[in-house]
Amino acid sequence: MLSFVIPAHNEEALLGDTLRALRAAAEAVAVPFEVIVVDDGSTDGTEQLLEDYDGRIRVFRQENRGPSAARNTGIRHARGRWVAFQDSDDISAPDHLEILYGFAEKHPGCGLVFANGGYLEGPEHSRETIVPKKKSLRLAAKGVMLRDLFDKSIFRLQASMIAKSSLEALGGFDETIRIGEDLDLVMRIWMKYPVAYLDKVVFSYRKHSGNIGGDQELRLVQNIRVIEKLLKESPQAVHLLGKRRVYGRLAYRYYHLAKTRWTQGKRAKARTALNSAVGLSPFNAKYRFYQLASILHD
Repeated sequence: MLSFVIPAHNEEALLGDTLRALRAAAEAVAVPFEVIVVDDGSTDGTEQLLEDYDGRIRVFRQENRGPSAARNTGIRHARGRWVAFQDSDDISAPDHLEILYGFAEKHPGCGLVFANGGYLEGPEHSRETIVPKKKSLRLAAKGVMLRDLFDKSIFRLQASMIAKSSLEALGGFDETIRIGEDLDLVMRIWMKYPVAYLDKVVFSYRKHSGNIGGDQELRLVQNIRVIEKLLKESPQAVHLLGKRRVYGRLAYRYYHLAKTRWTQGKRAKARTALNSAVGLSPFNAKYRFYQLASILHD
């Protein structure tokens, strides 16, 4: 069986389209499937909307604890051998599950298979797809390396299918991470299980004002935490990635965190972040310059 897990928090306006597209994609695949929606403390009409689907989906409700906690609830109740995730504001392509499930069933030892995604409202960042076409072809032909996941945001949960056994063995999502939980999970899976990529577009991402990634400071703090967690839990990652890449990325994030906090008037926290950037990349002239400028500002 295949299980779809959808976390939902106040998504009355968008969830119906998502469920209809997902069921259409699922029914095109000759395999038993279930749709699990975890209502994460919605206060709008989400609960009433879900009642209209009674008997066709499984619904679980909990107090608002964030998308990672909602997904973990879905995983615990999933009866399928493979678990696919869909956000309540994104749309599945008609052949979404045919592509992913077809590959997964032929490669049962795979911990994760994922593909590409498009943008519902048209091109973003001067490209048609989340993973640029040239890189998408390379990943499909040569395989996914840890540096591919580490360097750029190429992984989207909505474009993935994960073995439930892998999710359970790794403890699911880290519920303390609110932005970047997908990056944390995919790197942990990569360190333990085979990961495959397919050069196909299987979903459309809907960008809107409710996307949590809009909080720049939180996004940077969480990204730093994901990297530091990887290094703590998998020390071999430094060898696989190279010290220059790892410490350079961390320093860059700390530097931008410092600039973000400085514009917000959080001077002490900005200096702390800037000191971390200089500590990680002591010969970077730009970081040194801004460190000196922050001292002279006083």
